[in-house]
Amino acid sequence: MKKNIISLIIIFFAIQLNAQNREHMAGVKWGYNLSNVSFTPEVAHEGIRTLRNYSVLYTYYHDIWQKSPYFGFQTGLSLNETGYRMANSQYTTDLYSIPLVSQFHVNFWKMRVLINLGAYGGYRTNLMLTDYSSSEPVPVKMEFDEEDYRLEFGVIAGGGLAFVLRPFELHLEANYNYSLTHLSDPRKGGATRPVYSYPNNLVFSAAIYFHLKDK
Repeated sequence: MKKNIISLIIIFFAIQLNAQNREHMAGVKWGYNLSNVSFTPEVAHEGIRTLRNYSVLYTYYHDIWQKSPYFGFQTGLSLNETGYRMANSQYTTDLYSIPLVSQFHVNFWKMRVLINLGAYGGYRTNLMLTDYSSSEPVPVKMEFDEEDYRLEFGVIAGGGLAFVLRPFELHLEANYNYSLTHLSDPRKGGATRPVYSYPNNLVFSAAIYFHLKDK
């Protein structure tokens, strides 16, 4: 799976080399995140909702051989608050990541239909445990241990609509991020049966981009 993702990213970069018409944009994005973890075998838990989800992004639109004006590439730096809840305990981390996304777009009137497909790599910080067993939530800062996996690599897929109001654009999107790496060692704590944990996030976002240069 990882080799296939790397191959796709190389293809996306190669496509850009043949671009003729270009648009360069930079912007900021805020998101509402439905964060969760997929456990195998199943573990009783529930997802959480977070608001601390920000990105600074660069977007590059281009055609291919002056015939297919549907391609684009997007990257930048993102911060997502991610986590899950078990009984009265909620676990959250801050994930700093770099997305590498191919953004296909179809233009009509003053709008674009967007389709996103790509990958990301990130690093986890700020592990927090919030105890909801009492009347007031009690947050406690935790430390990562050697059985926690702080590096994360995954795939991104989604889409949305863009409103083109030059010299800026407003993008409304929904993107699903699914990790291909575990949250921690499957045998963490000496478990006799491995438990595999894959973080995933469905992020609804709004972004504003400014045109830097068109060709």
